[in-house]
Amino acid sequence: MTKKFFLFFLIGFVSGVLCLTEKQRIEFEKWPQMKFKNIRILIADSFLSNQGFAGANLKDMKNTIIIFPNIEKGVIFTNVDQGFGSVKEDIKIYYLDKNFKILKSDIIKKEKGISIPPEETYIAFEGLP
Repeated sequence: MTKKFFLFFLIGFVSGVLCLTEKQRIEFEKWPQMKFKNIRILIADSFLSNQGFAGANLKDMKNTIIIFPNIEKGVIFTNVDQGFGSVKEDIKIYYLDKNFKILKSDIIKKEKGISIPPEETYIAFEGLP
């Protein structure tokens, strides 16, 4: 009986760990968005902001801008695979304050790049350079 209980516990634990480490990418069509003639603007709410351009192909990235509203202190933008896939292209990012003054722009290198927003950052915009 103890062996069966331990086996069920072990299977449940391993399944839980696998579910937590493997994240489901949400396709851009399901994001809140605004569409214009040749431009799509995606709005990254708190959950979607973890995904960003991760796992997207070049076709999906072209003519797409992602807005990251309400940037919290300590946030770091990275193209490293966080479970959704890596970012396959370099990304340009702009950081703005509450008055929409541009504080900084940066290029985040594909697959391994990171960017740290200035302390006063309120909103960020990402797209292809």
